[in-house]
Amino acid sequence: MAKVRCIGLSEGLRSSEVVARLVDFHGRTHFIRVERDFIDDNAGISFLPVGIVHVDPKTKAVLVELPQEAETGANRIWVKPDQLDQPAEAMA
Repeated sequence: MAKVRCIGLSEGLRSSEVVARLVDFHGRTHFIRVERDFIDDNAGISFLPVGIVHVDPKTKAVLVELPQEAETGANRIWVKPDQLDQPAEAMA
C-alpha cells in the first residue's frame, strides 16, 4: 500500500483521532480525520496510507484514493510523485 506524506497533524474530535493535512498537485490543502494509529510516523515524518489509482504519463501526477472522504469532500486527489513514500511504479 502506498503512503502519502502529511504536511501536518492536528488533534481530532476525540483523543484517539488526528486530522491529517495533505496538499494536492495544485497546492490545495485537504484535511482528513483518521484514527491516530492509522498514521505511519517515520523519523518524524507522518504518512497516510492511500491507494494508487492512476499515474498520469504526461505530468507524472499520481491519483490516490483516500481511506475516507476528506473534509473538502474529496475521495481522490492528485499528488506529486515526491509526496509518496516510494515511487508509484514500484507499487504497481
